[in-house]
Amino acid sequence: RRAVWAVLAVALGTAVASAMLHVSLDVGDKMGNELRSLGANIVITPAADSLPVEIGGVDYRPVSEGTYIDESLLPELKEIFWRNNIIAFAPYLHSQVRIISAGNHASPSSLPVTLAGTWFDREFQTSDGDKYRTGVRSLNPTWHVSGEWPADSESADTLPSALIGRALAERLGITFGGTLSLATAGTERTEGTDKQTLVHVSGILTTGGSEDDQILVSLPVLQSLIALPAKARKVEVSALIKPEDDFSRREPESMSPEEYDRWYCSPYISSITYQIGEVLPGVITRQVRQVAETQGNVLNKLGFLMGMLAVLALIAAAMSISSLSSLAVAERRQEIGLMKALGAQGWLISGLFIVEAVIHGIVGGTIGFGAGQLLAQLLGRTVFDAEVSLHWLALPIILLVALGVSVAGTWIPVRRATYIEPATVLRGQ
Repeated sequence: RRAVWAVLAVALGTAVASAMLHVSLDVGDKMGNELRSLGANIVITPAADSLPVEIGGVDYRPVSEGTYIDESLLPELKEIFWRNNIIAFAPYLHSQVRIISAGNHASPSSLPVTLAGTWFDREFQTSDGDKYRTGVRSLNPTWHVSGEWPADSESADTLPSALIGRALAERLGITFGGTLSLATAGTERTEGTDKQTLVHVSGILTTGGSEDDQILVSLPVLQSLIALPAKARKVEVSALIKPEDDFSRREPESMSPEEYDRWYCSPYISSITYQIGEVLPGVITRQVRQVAETQGNVLNKLGFLMGMLAVLALIAAAMSISSLSSLAVAERRQEIGLMKALGAQGWLISGLFIVEAVIHGIVGGTIGFGAGQLLAQLLGRTVFDAEVSLHWLALPIILLVALGVSVAGTWIPVRRATYIEPATVLRGQ
């Protein structure tokens, strides 16, 4: 019975540890994907740019000012070392326009609004031949559109589709299916004359941000309207990152070659932004600190919580093993005394108990690994709404932990057994 209870104690402790290990290995990336609802955590802008004038993330500079990012270079983002951690990205170009009319209703005040051009769901091919889709639909999965998303292949030569922010649509009294007449301000590139454009409202966009007061069209449409082919003012990027620590905050120039390799090969947001700067010359890459820190804090706290649960479960298992071993030593005092009287050394007596503990650890660890996988699946579905994969490489780790718990719990009672005096025990005292 003691052996069964010992195996059960080890199995329960290692089951919790196994479940937490599987969850931390598999759900970390899934949690990172869920945290993408916070938006992009990296912003790329031209390095040699004029002083930005931004309100609510919208660039209000005239299109004739500042420098731009070449759109053709953006596939390079999927060529960096941490390319698989780049989940989505989208370029942006903004221009101030005036609404001349909304449907059949004229806008007497020529309402000024922001017209944003971006990728909605763009496909491109990397140098390795892999196809990849990205855009604001992947970058901002919480955005909701009533109607249809515009196509990225549209141009200003035909009747382009547009998304109109919900707040702006309510002010104009327009819904999807209507039309808007827009006037873009003239520039040197458009010979200084205003240009009127008719767009079809394919959907109403709800984001909870500044986009609710904007009009969004595909990037080629806006590039054509303001005569800036293949240009973007900024690029927003969403990347899976590792929580920052003191090491990640160091400057690469101050690192030794070994430290630099370790930093470069870790998915810190600082190393990812550094690698983006390597493939996109002439840009400044900065992190959106609020988003990045929130993601890092959530992942850190999740890891700490799972680690604490595993440690507490293992401590409880070790204490149970210690109690059972103390009971076993007390019941076998006479046998231990007789063995010592016949010349048995302390290491031989200790070895008998340790071998028993090793057997309990192996059997309990194997059972705990299987039970932990079932518990991990249950946690994944109920807490994280995700499947948890089976990691066979975790089996040796769990077995080693089980052996450590079983031997550690047995060690103190066994040490006491080696100090038993044969004469005292054999006299029945």
